[in-house]
Amino acid sequence: MKLCDFFWRVESDERLRGIDITTGDDPELDAITVEDIKTGYKTTFRVPVVLELEWEKLRAIATGEERIDPLYHISRIVGYYSRIENWNRSKLGELADRRAGRYAIPESF
Repeated sequence: MKLCDFFWRVESDERLRGIDITTGDDPELDAITVEDIKTGYKTTFRVPVVLELEWEKLRAIATGEERIDPLYHISRIVGYYSRIENWNRSKLGELADRRAGRYAIPESF
């Protein structure tokens, strides 16, 4: 898929939005980050991957309908990034609360 087609498809998709483009000295490391508006998950695609795959596959990966390896999600907490695949159920619950904007401490304590 051509990059211009990828950008057009992301912008015209009601579920996705582009949030970042990273470029550097090595074109193999250039990347595009897309966010799934419904879930808040962000997926970063290296440009060679975008050029290699078809839109349907890229969209399925970005929306979580299809998983590829090595693909992982990260979250930034108190200044550092961490892979969430290694988190326990309690920590994943905290992340879900943070995404929903529930920051209050329950009165039952």
